[in-house]
Amino acid sequence: MLALMGMLMACSSGSDSPLYRPSGAPAWIPPPHTPFSDYIRQNEDRIRQALVTYHYASLTEPFGPGYPLERAVAMRAPYELGNAAAQCPQGPERRGFLLIHGLTDSPYLLRGVAESLQQAFPCALLRGVLLPGHGTVPGDSLEMRHEDWLRVTEYGVESFRGEVDSLHLVGFSTGTALSLRYAAEHREDALLRGLIMLSPALAARSESAWLSPWARWFTPWLGRDTERDAARYESFSMNAGAEFYLLTRGLTAPQFPALTLPVFMAGSGDDTTVDMEAAREFFCSKTPEQSRRMLWYSAQATGSVPAASCEGLQVVASESPAHRVYSLSHTAISVPPTDPHYGLDGDFALCGHFRDADYETCRYDASATVYGERNLGEGGRYKDRLVRRGSFNPHYDAMLAEMVCFIQADC
Repeated sequence: MLALMGMLMACSSGSDSPLYRPSGAPAWIPPPHTPFSDYIRQNEDRIRQALVTYHYASLTEPFGPGYPLERAVAMRAPYELGNAAAQCPQGPERRGFLLIHGLTDSPYLLRGVAESLQQAFPCALLRGVLLPGHGTVPGDSLEMRHEDWLRVTEYGVESFRGEVDSLHLVGFSTGTALSLRYAAEHREDALLRGLIMLSPALAARSESAWLSPWARWFTPWLGRDTERDAARYESFSMNAGAEFYLLTRGLTAPQFPALTLPVFMAGSGDDTTVDMEAAREFFCSKTPEQSRRMLWYSAQATGSVPAASCEGLQVVASESPAHRVYSLSHTAISVPPTDPHYGLDGDFALCGHFRDADYETCRYDASATVYGERNLGEGGRYKDRLVRRGSFNPHYDAMLAEMVCFIQADC
C-alpha cells in the first residue's frame, strides 16, 4: 500500500494553479421545492463566475474559437426542455425524463440524448441536473460528496411531481449509479417507470478503487491536465474516485435486492473506466426478464464480447469504418456523431493521453487518427494512425430507436 501511495503522490505533482483549489462557489444544491428555473439560474451564475475568474479573465475564447463565455456556461449548466402541460394540455401521457451526468462531466454529455427524446416525445418534460463539484473548476471536486449528488438526484425527481404522469431516469456513467440508488431506495414510487443506463457505472474498473477513500488523504490528484474542454473537467481528483467508490459500494453485491423496474442499458465491452462485466451480471441477475434491454458494443480488434448472455442482451458490432471508429469508449455511448462539440466533425477531440507533437496531430489532423477506447491497438496507435478516444457513438440512431421502443414498452 505504501508503494501505491508513493506512485499516487508522484502522479499528483504539478503547478499549484488556482484551478486545482476549491472556488468557494461550487455548484448550488437547491433546498426542497425550489423552482427548477431558479435552480438553473443560480447555477448559471456560479458557473459564469468561475469561468470568468479562472478562464475568461484574460482571454476572449480560452477554450478555442467558437467558445465564447455564454456558450461554455450553457454547456455546463442544468437545463430544461419542453413543457408538457403547456404544449399538450389534453394530449397523451405526460412523460418526464431526468438526465444525470457522469463523474467530472457536465449536463452536456446527455444534452444530445435529451434533444433526441424531446423529438421522439414532443409532449415530454426533460430536465438535466448538475452534480455538486462539477461545472465550475476541477478544484471543487476536492470537496464534493456523493451524498450531495444523491440530494440533487432526489431534488430532480421531486421537481417532476404534479407535472408529469411518468418519469424515466436517464443516467450516463456515475449518473446510472445515482439513478439506481434512488430507484432502489424508492421501490414503491409509482412515478418511476424505468431506468436508462448509458455506460453503466456500477463498479470501477480498477481493482484498487477500494483504496481511494484513504488515498485521498495522501494525494489530492490522480491527474492534473490542461483544461481545454469547454464542457467538462480534464483533471481527475482522488476524491472524485473515492466518492464514486462509496456511491457504488454494494450495488453489485449478491444480496442487493432485484429490481422490478424496467431497465435499458447500453455500454461498450472495451470500456476502460468502469466494469462492464459487473453491469452485465447485474442486468442478467437483478433486472426483470420481460422488461429489460441491453446493448453490448463489441469490437473485433479486441474481442470484447460478454462473458455470458441472458434474455434481453444483444451484442452489437462497434465498428463503423465510415466514421473511423474501431471500438467504442466509455465516453462515446451517449453522444450522436453530429454533435458540434464531440461529434465526427466536432470542434473538440479527446487527445489528453498524448503529449507534445502527438497531441497536436491527434487534436488537429483528422486524417492521421481513428476513434476507439484507450485499449485499441498498441502505444496509442491502430492501423498506423493515432487513436483518439471515442467521443461519439456512430450507432446512436439505432440505439435511440431501441431506447424509444423500450420507453413505449412495445419492443
